[in-house]
Amino acid sequence: MRQRLSLPARAWGWTCFAAFYIKEVILSNFYILWDVLTPGDRSRPGIIALDLPTEMTDNQVLLVSNLITMTPGTLSLELTEDRAKLLIHVLYLHDVEGTRNHMMENYVHRVLNLS
Repeated sequence: MRQRLSLPARAWGWTCFAAFYIKEVILSNFYILWDVLTPGDRSRPGIIALDLPTEMTDNQVLLVSNLITMTPGTLSLELTEDRAKLLIHVLYLHDVEGTRNHMMENYVHRVLNLS
């Protein structure tokens, strides 16, 4: 079990996470806007399975899935019955492992570090 962080450390963690997430949403919006306004279609839709750590609580899984869904170009589809994988639809899936690593490092691990 993880040791609970102090209140200032948790506040700083949430502030950094909010800044990261706002940046992520803005960049995603611009990427989709650029694709819509320019000729050609850069989308490459696909579905990936994101392996979730066993120590994630139900609230953390819910937060990760909602953050992914609220980011333009991605959508959480389903959580497997054993809670081991989260299925995600990605609009611009050009690199499966790169996308999976990005979501693990920037969503799952960041949410785990907030508690």
